[in-house]
Amino acid sequence: MRGKASREKVGGSRTYHLTRRYGISAEEFDVMFAGQSGLCAVCMSAPAEHVDHDHETGRVRQLLCFNCNGGLGQFKDDPTVLRAAATYVERHRDGRATATEERATHRSPPPRSRRSVAPTELRLRAAGCPTDATVRARVAALVASLDRPAAG
Repeated sequence: MRGKASREKVGGSRTYHLTRRYGISAEEFDVMFAGQSGLCAVCMSAPAEHVDHDHETGRVRQLLCFNCNGGLGQFKDDPTVLRAAATYVERHRDGRATATEERATHRSPPPRSRRSVAPTELRLRAAGCPTDATVRARVAALVASLDRPAAG
């Protein structure tokens, strides 16, 4: 009864969740929702159902759809990586990727030194998943390739 009583005291489970998790009330959510015409602040097409917030400061930003909220989370809210990913997609969509760039995305990571490896990393490697360091190195190489003048 204590949990139910706490939720009812603040105006129901929706307000309880929003207040506890993000520091906003259901009314504040509704004002944000109306201000965005009910649409995601990123794609502007899907319904805005999720509160987006800065994971470092906890500050609420705007409302996003499920996919855009998850996408930002997958890229760890890092603008540099998001820009590199957008450039990558645009380059490949327009057919501007060169054969060298195509092959570079399929290279094996360099051999690693003998060090102790966390069990999670071993499972990822066994499954063929790149580690964070490998992904970051590939993104850095991709960004560096964008800065080089085209050979020609």
